[in-house]
Amino acid sequence: MNKGLLFAFSDTDFKDPIDGVSYDLSDIVSLSYVINKSTGAKFARAQLEDGTTLIKPVHSGDAVTEIEYVIPAYRGTAERNAIIKDLAEDPDLTQEMIACMLNISQSTVSNVMRG
Repeated sequence: MNKGLLFAFSDTDFKDPIDGVSYDLSDIVSLSYVINKSTGAKFARAQLEDGTTLIKPVHSGDAVTEIEYVIPAYRGTAERNAIIKDLAEDPDLTQEMIACMLNISQSTVSNVMRG
């Protein structure tokens, strides 16, 4: 049964502080699905009021696991580029996935990686 995007995140995701800050569902300003076009992998993406983004994998049947990636709020290109480089160290992430997670284009991720 497809539970939908609203069921991807719950209060329990925010009970433990993330980077020393506690959040709750009211801090979410946008929700979206991120889909890797190459592999079909699906992620739920929650953008919080302070700019932090939470990413959770969504498996077949819309079963959701724990938060897998926390992308801190960033101000400016230099901070964003540092986050791109940090995420690129994960061998399981493609440039396309990083782009979806940050809501930017794959070509931007590629340009950052090339220097």
